[in-house]
Amino acid sequence: MPLKPYLKRVIEDRATLTREEARALLEQILAGEMTDLQLAALLGAIATRGESPAEIAGFVDAMRAAATSIPLTEPERARLVDTCGTGADLSGTFNISTAAALVAAAAGATVAKHGNRAVTSQSGSADVLEALGIPVGLSPAEAAEALRRHRFAFLHAPSLHPAMKTVMPVRRALGIRTIFHLVGPLSNPAGARAQIMGVYAPRLVPIAAEAMRLLGTRHAFVVHGDIGPGTSGGSARGLGLDELSISGPSQIAEVRGATITLHQLTPEQVGLSAAPIDNLRGGEAAANAQILRAIFRGEPGPRRDIVLLNAAAVLITAGLVPSETDPYTALRAGIALAAATIDSGAVTALVAALAAT
Repeated sequence: MPLKPYLKRVIEDRATLTREEARALLEQILAGEMTDLQLAALLGAIATRGESPAEIAGFVDAMRAAATSIPLTEPERARLVDTCGTGADLSGTFNISTAAALVAAAAGATVAKHGNRAVTSQSGSADVLEALGIPVGLSPAEAAEALRRHRFAFLHAPSLHPAMKTVMPVRRALGIRTIFHLVGPLSNPAGARAQIMGVYAPRLVPIAAEAMRLLGTRHAFVVHGDIGPGTSGGSARGLGLDELSISGPSQIAEVRGATITLHQLTPEQVGLSAAPIDNLRGGEAAANAQILRAIFRGEPGPRRDIVLLNAAAVLITAGLVPSETDPYTALRAGIALAAATIDSGAVTALVAALAAT
């Protein structure tokens, strides 16, 4: 279909696209067939109307097809898990999902951590890993080797999605959350089929979960955490975490193949103490790296607890924790495994091994 009918349907008619139409549209966008003005209008219209699961899945289809693939065998891909979320939650926390990814890898999961440098925060996953001395500019072959040797590799999104250079100027100029905040985390270049995906708004939990179902995700959690009504922000300001939270209840959608189950979780339900969001604030990459090192040395407190909670979810989707029971029992078991892994020194050893490569 030519571009103008797509634009008319989305912008004027506020209609949603089918998965096939969304894929074809993004293919044309990535090929440079849309002007910056047209793209800005399209992204603004989708953001205003709201993204549909079929549109997200279609965009992901096009993104995956255009990505630079990591050379792995199918059995290797089947074991992978990712912790890439949407970002843009404006919470100012330290790099929780990156810490959880390292803990899970040290515990036995194979983590293909997809991510980027800071965009809306002071420190993105690439920034804090670099501050820890871990290489973030791996080639596809180097990433595959790191996964085989250490069960962890960082996949730098801009390097492995070169076609996205076409849309980045418009995204930066708009400065708003767009459908690409949802599409990017679902476009892991290594083909991870399990994932913990944090989203920046609670309304996106079922939408992202349905997109995952359409995409054939093996096992995943889509999560959004409330940070409470505290003095520095909170639910009253519409803020939250794109992580499982210990500062308030978390909304969860568990995806298992074709089945989606919705849950709500409080920290007390899995044996953790609630803590104000101010206890979880981070800073620039160097400061966040020091926070992670302290957690990995065994420092107790809320920062450790939130990493344990999010690492537990990774371990469940990686198949290292029995998950046939209710999610609360599974998360308790995952928290125990994550805590034992930290206390054994395995995470600190993994960071050192990654930094030495």
